[in-house]
Amino acid sequence: MQVISFKNTALFKRGIWLSAAALVVFVATPAALDGNLWRNPLPSAIAGGILGATLIFFFWKTQIHRLADEVLDCHDSLKVRRGRVEDAVPLSRIVSVTVASSGGFHRITVKLRERSKLGNRIEFLPQASLWSNVRAISAVAEDLAERARRQSG
Repeated sequence: MQVISFKNTALFKRGIWLSAAALVVFVATPAALDGNLWRNPLPSAIAGGILGATLIFFFWKTQIHRLADEVLDCHDSLKVRRGRVEDAVPLSRIVSVTVASSGGFHRITVKLRERSKLGNRIEFLPQASLWSNVRAISAVAEDLAERARRQSG
């Protein structure tokens, strides 16, 4: 068994969510402290709405919540964990493996023939040692895809 995902993905995702919450607090606090939030709520509501829409767009575009927390390569299957949900995915159920980039981060997407506990695709960040080496990330993805083709028959 070999870990092929970034080992701190859960911490990374939690940090993104906490950063978004902190940003909302930092935007709302000055207006609340000087009383403008209660006397004239419209400017604060507009700023909050714009910030909220921006954060929603960011989370929708990056799909951070879909990232698997841990992916183990067990040679004939992948053991995947996202939150409290774990699943073992045989390589024979893999249709394709691709590398995509969003927000400066490269992610590996594994599409499955049939739906698993985690959906019909599994996305994860590769190990941190590979983050700046797109060729190495692609090699990991190609190796998985090749072994999946051999398993499928």
